[in-house]
Amino acid sequence: MVRRLFRAAFTPALSISMLAACGGSAPKPESTEDTQSPASTGDDTPRAAAPKVKRAAADAFKEAAGSFSGGNLSAAESSLKEAADEDGKFALAYFNLGVVAELQGKADEAREWYKKVQTVDPKAGDGLVNLAVMYQVEGRRGEAEAAFQQAIQVEPLNGYAHLNLAMYSKNRKDYADAVKRVRTALKEDSQNVDAYVVLAWTYFDMGKYELAKLVCLQALSVNEKAPAVHNLLGLVNMRMADVTRAMASFEKAVAADPRYFPALMNIGSITFNYKDYERSFRSFDTAVQVEPKNLDAVLSRAVAARGMGNYEEAEKGYRAVLAADEKNAAAWFNLAVLQQEFQQKLPDAVKSYESALRFEATNQALRKDASERIKQVQIQMQNLKEAEEMMRQQAEADKKAAEQQKANPPPAEGSAPPPAEAPPTP
Repeated sequence: MVRRLFRAAFTPALSISMLAACGGSAPKPESTEDTQSPASTGDDTPRAAAPKVKRAAADAFKEAAGSFSGGNLSAAESSLKEAADEDGKFALAYFNLGVVAELQGKADEAREWYKKVQTVDPKAGDGLVNLAVMYQVEGRRGEAEAAFQQAIQVEPLNGYAHLNLAMYSKNRKDYADAVKRVRTALKEDSQNVDAYVVLAWTYFDMGKYELAKLVCLQALSVNEKAPAVHNLLGLVNMRMADVTRAMASFEKAVAADPRYFPALMNIGSITFNYKDYERSFRSFDTAVQVEPKNLDAVLSRAVAARGMGNYEEAEKGYRAVLAADEKNAAAWFNLAVLQQEFQQKLPDAVKSYESALRFEATNQALRKDASERIKQVQIQMQNLKEAEEMMRQQAEADKKAAEQQKANPPPAEGSAPPPAEAPPTP
């Protein structure tokens, strides 16, 4: 999802989250009046003329912006509260109090600040947008979409509300509506990289890869270091069967942000497919450090470890995934492969394959592979059983022969033969 004045990044599921910055530069004082107009919201987006703000509130807001830029959230919060106390109609102060509260992990407080924006400025949609994003993160999709729609009602050209609704439309395959909403957002801000990204994703989902590529290049002309754009361009190049350029794009994404999770995962996947297991492991390992609870990353790192021949690390990774999600069919399947092909724990492998089948209902390819492998393991086990029986029988035969030889030892070497009996006389 996309929001104004927050941190921006794509998730492993290919969606967009929060855009970064804080409440912008301070209002410019007017020469004689004790009121002034707030400046831009910090993203250079053309905004409708805002109500006048008291000078003391504007000064406090300026201090808050400086504190936020310096990473001092507590000081920023204090100054923003001062600004709001000085001017109870200062909607931008309330909005940024919501931003700061979110960054401090105060979700309930943030929601209240965002709702306050609407009460002091009924025509402001940004508070509703960020409130909707919070609902979305919490899994309250219906409330989120309703809040985005409400933001459009109070502020028809709110670009961020249109972008989020565009993603809803894209996911419903209503591509025409998605494109229309992105264009509305670009009318509000032609430099909005997030808008270009949503448009590129829409074309990507439509299979129009050339158009998606062109939009990505246009976005890079606005911000050449946008990791989300480089990552998406890499995916486009992959669909266009240009792995070399795809890899270069993913590497640029990581160069722009060494902790950019999607690109780290993509680099790990490509290098794994080219059997560069050590680099694959390093990339997945970094991804796990970024998102320790991401089970796909943990599982991928374990598979790369198996490729390196580090079976202990591989099993450790599979077990970690299963400890967090005992119904993870992919983890059961990979554990079974490890047990079958590398650890020779065949009975355990059968049980693990059976668990994969029990927990996987939709992935028919995995189900088919698991079923066939169970048959293979059963044949292996039968062959081993027969081989063990043959070895047992041979051992018994060897033992019996040794016992017979001990009971009837051959004559000692060099001894005289027994005397011959005299023939009977006639």
